[in-house]
Amino acid sequence: MDIKKGLKEKVEQLPHQPGIYLFKNARGHILYVGKAKDLQKRVKSYFSRQFSPKIKTMLNQATQIDYIITSSEKEALILECNFIKTHKPRYNVVLRDDKNYPYLRIDLGEKWPYFTIVRQIQKDGAKYFGPFASAKAVRETLKSMQRLFPLRKCSDFVLKHRKRPCLNYQIGRCLAPCMGYINEEEYKKVAQEACIFLEGKALGLLERLEKEMKQAADNLEFERATFYRDRIEAIKKTLEKQAMVSSDLKNRDIVALSRWPDTEKMEVVVFKIRDGYLMEKRDYSLPVGVAGLGEALGKFLGQYYYHQDFIPEEIIVPFLLPERKILEEWFTEKMKQAVKILLPKTEEQKRLLTMAQENVNSLLASKCLEKKGLHALKTSLGLSYLPKRIECFDISNIQGKYTVASMVVFVDGQPAKEEYRRFKLKLEGKPNDYAMMQEALKRRFEKKDNLPDLLLIDGGKGQLNIALSVLEGKGLKNISVVAIAKGKGRAEDKIYVPERKTPLQIKKHSQELLLLKRIRDEAHRFAITYYKRIHCKILTDSLLDNIKGIGPKRKKIIWEHFKSLEEIKTAPLETLVKMGLPLAVAKRIKKVIQNP
Repeated sequence: MDIKKGLKEKVEQLPHQPGIYLFKNARGHILYVGKAKDLQKRVKSYFSRQFSPKIKTMLNQATQIDYIITSSEKEALILECNFIKTHKPRYNVVLRDDKNYPYLRIDLGEKWPYFTIVRQIQKDGAKYFGPFASAKAVRETLKSMQRLFPLRKCSDFVLKHRKRPCLNYQIGRCLAPCMGYINEEEYKKVAQEACIFLEGKALGLLERLEKEMKQAADNLEFERATFYRDRIEAIKKTLEKQAMVSSDLKNRDIVALSRWPDTEKMEVVVFKIRDGYLMEKRDYSLPVGVAGLGEALGKFLGQYYYHQDFIPEEIIVPFLLPERKILEEWFTEKMKQAVKILLPKTEEQKRLLTMAQENVNSLLASKCLEKKGLHALKTSLGLSYLPKRIECFDISNIQGKYTVASMVVFVDGQPAKEEYRRFKLKLEGKPNDYAMMQEALKRRFEKKDNLPDLLLIDGGKGQLNIALSVLEGKGLKNISVVAIAKGKGRAEDKIYVPERKTPLQIKKHSQELLLLKRIRDEAHRFAITYYKRIHCKILTDSLLDNIKGIGPKRKKIIWEHFKSLEEIKTAPLETLVKMGLPLAVAKRIKKVIQNP
């Protein structure tokens, strides 16, 4: 291997101490971060052994080696996790960071704590729970938490200016701290209990609540006792929905993984078992980088638990890890109680790991099928490369009004929802599908970052030509473009490609055609959702503007409680009054909206 002389000399200068080392390219970008008990010995090994082609590629790109000395190997491990999460080096095992995985955040230091969904963890003293595998998963968790622990949902501004309790209070989803219906101490108890539940200590929480209920009853505080009773019943019902999978009632995570057959990626599934109940399954897809499978799993565990406020006493893994002892030491110190990374020993543990492994194998098989669709698509379209990133555009409007465009993104055949975009188009008036598509594409390609391998347009030959002209005008001729038009009646959808007058013939029910239709349908769904939201808000705003007694403040109150015109229409008159609207105004709203 041709290694630069200066790089070899740098290796000889490295100290025989623990720390992290950083391979960098000519621009100073970090290619790889590693940790070592002996920096010089570890980095020297890269130049004295035969490594995989990927490591050779990384070394050929490297022009600099930097390092940071630490006091111990454990400290080096923590620093390595921090650098990987911050810099996301190309050749490391990188668990996609907070920009993609959502967390639940609560600050118990606030006067009235409440949960919010965030994608970035700050060192602000707040508690963070996650990472959740998707926005849908975190929203469902938050919805369940609201039923069990009725903390406020409104912002500080709304809380400060509210004059009447909100609808959530009426349906038992809020304790109404805004009205002083609960004191600060009692409210914070509920917030703390919510955190305990998210940490998986449900059985201990039940015991605590039952004591509180008994004490309240003994003190003849029956309303307070009823409050605790209702919470106990809600938590028990939630636990009943979960599967009891472990008879020893221990808290443990079961981690299974499977490597992609032809790429440097792996799928990981984590079963979260708390008090013997299977509370949640989370799955992650991440690059392996230059690591072996054992090392990759160790890197995943380090990054996964880096921000966790709770780590279970046992983490069951399919094989022993090279970094097991250091990880155990770090996690034990973090939790102030023993944390063990173990191979399954009991039949129960083996059964749980087998179940997790079956889940990850099924997940991988599903994703591999999607990838086969990409390979088939490459062949059918005559592409010279695999279309790993596909962007699809769709337009939604009625007679040229409230026109919106959607852009959905699929990476490796899977939706990358964090990269979806919506465009509220400026073009109004007489419908002009070509001009609308042109505006959306021009706005998208003003920025030339994260360019797609394939651009999919919902439309026919005309929309295809519009896309080609926009890309040519932006100097992006290398992006492949295809259009998909819905077939009339039972006719199959038509696929149009450049420099071909007739539609491309793709076999019905083929993987590539199903993939294109799936992406097109997702773009259509995303556009329609946005269109309906804008249309409904404009329609309702215009109706509300004509009602005497409705100004900006009252309009804001209405939109805090209702998501659509239909919700306002079907809501009882009493609900509008309880929101703080005068009876006369509430009657006017009902009259106008029911007879627009």
